[in-house]
Amino acid sequence: MVDYNIEFSKGVLFIRLYGILNRFNEKDIEEQIYEIINEGGIRYLVINTEDVEIQEDVMLFKNCNDLIKNNDGKMLICGSNIEEYDYIVDELSAFKEFSS
Repeated sequence: MVDYNIEFSKGVLFIRLYGILNRFNEKDIEEQIYEIINEGGIRYLVINTEDVEIQEDVMLFKNCNDLIKNNDGKMLICGSNIEEYDYIVDELSAFKEFSS
């Protein structure tokens, strides 16, 4: 089971994942996240994977990254390094990068 926390602060959408993430339960959160990104015109996204175990190849990160790129934005991953995506150490560092 995967749980999540969503926070929007000063133009940056933060998504914090908790628990176990796999192809089956990613569907539980992706619809809400995609809706927020699309309807809100979100350009900056930080996904915190510090407290989640990723069990298999999931599409959540790719799909979020694609949506953000369509909005001429950037997505960062913090917590654990997922090779295909831009990694940053923590949320504060990500916030500072987007603020500069």
